[in-house]
Amino acid sequence: MIPSKTNTTSCPNHEAGNYTLSTKKTSKKMLLLSVLLLVVIMAFTGSLNYMTFVDNYNKSLVNTYFVAGNELVRKIEYALNYGKSINNFYGMSDTLNELKEVVDEVEQVKVILPAGEVLYNLDGFVQNEHIPEKLLRTAAFKQGAISDNCSYQFYEGKCHIYSKIFGPGSDHVATLEMVLTGDLFMGFNSDYTKELALYLAGVALITLCLLYIIFLRTKFLTGDIKAHRKRVLVTLIVVLGSVQLLYCGINYYLFKNAYEELALQSKSFVENTVANNIEIVYDRGLSLDDVDGLEQYVDNIEAGLSLINSISIAEPGTGDGVAVTDSSNFREVARVSARISSDYLNGLMFRALLDMLTVLIISFFFMVELTLLATNITGGNNAPDRNRKWIEPISKAPQLIRGLTFIVNICVFMSITFVPIMMQKVYRPIPGLPRDVVLGLPISAEMSGGILAIILAGWLIDKKGWRGIFYTGALFLVVGNLLSGLSDSAGPFVISRATAGLGIGFILMTLRSLAVSLPERSSAIAEFSAGSIAGLNCGAVIGGMLADRIGYQAVFFLSAATVVFVFIYVYKLMADLEIEYKVTGEISAWSKFVNFISAKNTLVFLFFIFIPFFIAGAFLDYYFPLFAKEHSLTQSDISRAFLLNGLCIIYLGPVLTKFVTRNLGDRKGMVLSLFIVICALAVFMFFGTIPAAFVTVILLGVAESFGVAMQTSYFLNLRSVRDLEINKAIAYFSVIVNAGRMAGPIIFGITLTLGIRLGVGLITGVMLSLLVVFMLVSGNKPGVENGVNEYHQQNY
Repeated sequence: MIPSKTNTTSCPNHEAGNYTLSTKKTSKKMLLLSVLLLVVIMAFTGSLNYMTFVDNYNKSLVNTYFVAGNELVRKIEYALNYGKSINNFYGMSDTLNELKEVVDEVEQVKVILPAGEVLYNLDGFVQNEHIPEKLLRTAAFKQGAISDNCSYQFYEGKCHIYSKIFGPGSDHVATLEMVLTGDLFMGFNSDYTKELALYLAGVALITLCLLYIIFLRTKFLTGDIKAHRKRVLVTLIVVLGSVQLLYCGINYYLFKNAYEELALQSKSFVENTVANNIEIVYDRGLSLDDVDGLEQYVDNIEAGLSLINSISIAEPGTGDGVAVTDSSNFREVARVSARISSDYLNGLMFRALLDMLTVLIISFFFMVELTLLATNITGGNNAPDRNRKWIEPISKAPQLIRGLTFIVNICVFMSITFVPIMMQKVYRPIPGLPRDVVLGLPISAEMSGGILAIILAGWLIDKKGWRGIFYTGALFLVVGNLLSGLSDSAGPFVISRATAGLGIGFILMTLRSLAVSLPERSSAIAEFSAGSIAGLNCGAVIGGMLADRIGYQAVFFLSAATVVFVFIYVYKLMADLEIEYKVTGEISAWSKFVNFISAKNTLVFLFFIFIPFFIAGAFLDYYFPLFAKEHSLTQSDISRAFLLNGLCIIYLGPVLTKFVTRNLGDRKGMVLSLFIVICALAVFMFFGTIPAAFVTVILLGVAESFGVAMQTSYFLNLRSVRDLEINKAIAYFSVIVNAGRMAGPIIFGITLTLGIRLGVGLITGVMLSLLVVFMLVSGNKPGVENGVNEYHQQNY
């Protein structure tokens, strides 16, 4: 039927009106999206920067008060060495009250046994009293420790500082507890916190006004929806990135002022403490000439307080500082002056700047991933063609998989930087196993659980569907992380990681199978990889930085709680997606498996290239955290090493993969990547230092940036793999990856019993030998068989 003239003239106007209305609705959606992103990103950036500042500030302040407490500890230890008993120490009340006289802010001072029983307080002997259970681990120096001899914890509005008391023979016989009001320390009620919050609110308000102008007062959303997404993404990255840079600059300025004020406070405290102690000497009718060990006393204070560079006791009336007065004649007899360490202050600011930069990089990943996800969910086609509809769910699937993988990997990798360290804390010897092997058991158990899950998932996906398997995996991950946080011994911790590994295996198996089953397979795989790497980096850095501030157990609990978002995401956004089932012939699954493991090219590839490559990855996952912790690196520093590794993969991967594919091909590319791995391990073998370890980590990232892609392509084009169902091929691939990662910690643990450099050298030598053998026995690419270039014909 031909439309009338009236209809032909009215329809365009009607459609144009609908288009204008749709554009306004989309603009409002984009503005709402921008506001939500602004809140999330600013809260994320501000909270991590603030926690870093508070942690460093409070540790420095604790060290200041620890100086006074340590002087009291030395007096107690002196008496113990001359025969007094810690359980029958007459005069302890007077001794403890000396600290109260020196430090007015101290509310209570106690002497407690290592088990937590209180022996004395300011009033004297104490009976049938124990410190609260929540303080036991801190009092035992198992958490909150800032040195071997000092730990602290905030509890019910008070700061509890602990210092070890050693008896004859250097045995830890008791602990000194100082209780100070929490108002002295940086907290939510402090002036700096309020100032930071005001600046954050002001910056957020200005940004909101700017985004309002962009989305609602300009013709920003015009043209095709793909152009919309690019514009929105670029705009949000530029605006939010600029805002974060501005807020980081404000943070830096405020932090510097706070640290300088803290330094002045420490300077005044030390000067008054030393002056009071000298006045006590004069009150007893002595003078400084009669005191032995004065220089050692001053040196001990300087060594215990990094903020102070030097302490000088000068002639009366000279220089600045605090005057020492002889109370018998009210005459100034000396002047105590402390000098602030500018190097230490600069070091604090450098660490703050480093943490800000780390958070800025991670927040960039957040911005990109959340913006892509949000624009994909809210975006639609605004073109004035009534026959065109909103994008179908299947076309959004690659981006949805990317977003889900990003969230999943944050949950999974929050603990990656400290699992071996956690095992070290709960370590118990296992007969017949070297210590280094035992420390690697949690990672090996996690990989073993992943292998079992992959095998089960590969068999069940076609029968039960991917969502049920995915939900089961998420549940296992929650349980595994909760148990990890609750574990206080090696056995339960290993079991908890195996449980988490079972969940990770189920989840990643379903995601990989879903990605390769979509019509736009290449796009889905690329999106999966991008989301995976971004999530890994965010998870590793967030988990590492939080572990320094809230503890390992709390990070495990947080990781478990974050999995809730995974359930919601799948239920709300991915209900219509299914995994393609591919029938590849009448050959039984067992026959296919036999063909797979009996093929010469397959075995040569697996045992000489593929598995050794992932075994070498245990240097980063297992050995590096332990090595770094032994060299006094913080958990934040360890997470930064993982970030460097990830940045190499993200930014070098696309460039190197294209270059290597075009110029070398899969086989030579694999050889090159494994050779880089060998060089990386050799660097550490020759030098064995922290800088060498960082170089090794970076080189491992360079190798992985293109090596995994080459190996994946080579594997999927093997003759024994090409006829497998999609989920079976992915299952085989995933099982072998996990097998290499499972064997890695065990092999490193065994070889490291020979010595660090010798053990790494042995692994390096064996890998070099395997590489040479592979080059000799593998003559052709697997994709060039019978004159057919399968690389371009396979759909994997």
